[in-house]
Amino acid sequence: MKTPSAAAAPRLAALAVALAACAAPAPEPLEPTRGYLLVSLDTLAADHLGCYGYERDTSPFLDELAARGALFEQALVQYPSTLVSHVSMFTGLYPQEHGVYPPSKVLSPRIEMLPERFNGFGFRTAGHTEGGFVSRHFGFARGFEEFDDTVIQADTDVEKTLARGLDFLSRLGPDERFFLFLHTYSIHDPYEPPAPYDGMFWEGEPPADRDSSQQRLNDVNAGHAAIGTETLEYFRAQYDASIRYVDDRLREFFAGVERLGLADELTVVVTSDHGEEFGQHGRLGHSQVYPESLRVPLVVVHPRGLGGRRIARPVALVDLPPTLYELAGLPAAEGISGRSLVPDLAGAGPGAPPPVYAEVLDGPIQRTLVVETDGGTRQVLETALPAERDGTWVTRSTEFDAPGGELVLELAPFAGPRTVEVAADGRPLDRIELAGGWTTARLELPPGAGPVRVGLATAGCASPLRTGAGDDPRCLSFKVRGAPLVRTELYDLDADPGGRTDLSSRQPELRRRLAERLAELSFLPAHAPESRELAPESEAALRALGYLD
Repeated sequence: MKTPSAAAAPRLAALAVALAACAAPAPEPLEPTRGYLLVSLDTLAADHLGCYGYERDTSPFLDELAARGALFEQALVQYPSTLVSHVSMFTGLYPQEHGVYPPSKVLSPRIEMLPERFNGFGFRTAGHTEGGFVSRHFGFARGFEEFDDTVIQADTDVEKTLARGLDFLSRLGPDERFFLFLHTYSIHDPYEPPAPYDGMFWEGEPPADRDSSQQRLNDVNAGHAAIGTETLEYFRAQYDASIRYVDDRLREFFAGVERLGLADELTVVVTSDHGEEFGQHGRLGHSQVYPESLRVPLVVVHPRGLGGRRIARPVALVDLPPTLYELAGLPAAEGISGRSLVPDLAGAGPGAPPPVYAEVLDGPIQRTLVVETDGGTRQVLETALPAERDGTWVTRSTEFDAPGGELVLELAPFAGPRTVEVAADGRPLDRIELAGGWTTARLELPPGAGPVRVGLATAGCASPLRTGAGDDPRCLSFKVRGAPLVRTELYDLDADPGGRTDLSSRQPELRRRLAERLAELSFLPAHAPESRELAPESEAALRALGYLD
């Protein structure tokens, strides 16, 4: 097995704040244990758990685990997508380094996966997933002696997944060291927890409009459909009920681990591949790099006990492989971007952590950096609508940054005349009537120290595919040319954990400085991914999960 070269690491080191002048005290070592369990609860947002401050009683067992171990308050994924995020979790590489994007990219065999390293050093290894993008087709069976990726059929399938994990543990020899990976989609949409959980957080009859399939969520995001407030609250209630259902099943699973006599020989890591959006930033599902999608639970339990330690510094899921390797006493892997979190677990993390990067490259392109600076945790976030040769399509509305003074734009409507309302820094500025063809608009933006946030909005949209005007499935309103449709946002995640108040206009200098740090980032591919056509059964499974149209 070969690992990526050191040259593949991103240039994040240049972005880190200078280390504290005084050296941190030497951490107390965490002795290696016999076994290691990594649990990925797909689509679990940290802010829906009691141990992260949620008001509903969704997670009594996970809260107990966190109280016994260590909880990372700002654990962030690198891409809010099941496939991409799990590959980063298994390789310690950022997405552009491993290059595995859905639906057809597969990890290069020259890049080592986490279970391969454990197996290569004599550990018994087993992985039990629920298929989809965490299947053998994408390389997740590598390094596992035993691997099952039976496709999920119902939320209750988590019971079978956990039972397979217990069965593996029950067959271990008395001196065999082991690594076990468990993954479930039971929290993922559609939000359909079994009875009696479906009534736990919702009283009365469910709304008539209650289709929470991924295709429905995609239609809402694309502008083809809309949902009301009651339906959105119902989705949230059922999502929370699914979390509680899985939490109760985990309690039963760990009771089984106790019965096998393994609890005192096991290091446990519980996390997720991404969170979930319920309209906080205008979308559903998990397709943006705001906190509700990026921030996931990360709880580490060691038999020695970690005293309910809470670690506030931002960390990345690419940090999981080097952390597990150090915990297990394995040699460090070369050429990966993640850093071990063992010093943090022992209470002596680095004086200044490196920034955490995340991205989304399909649809609106988003890049973000979460960094400790100026005495707090800040997030800088850049959103760009992808431009075509003759302009950029907009669905109903967009916001972008432009310098003050005169801004000249050209706009063209799709599927009939449209009225476009123009705003500058949230205040109405102008109205543009689009009748057909290109219309030139000259806008006088207010001058200021920083850029002006320009908003363009219209009512309605239409899909070329659905109207017979082409094969584009997007719902389109109008096209813009004359300015890049790019905006940069700034959030104080200490005061505003959900990223709801954009501070970019109030703190232009900090916005500029962090935007420059984000722009400096570059990534080198470790090894090119392979392209592999989906087998019919894999395609059918992904289609059933709503990942393919």
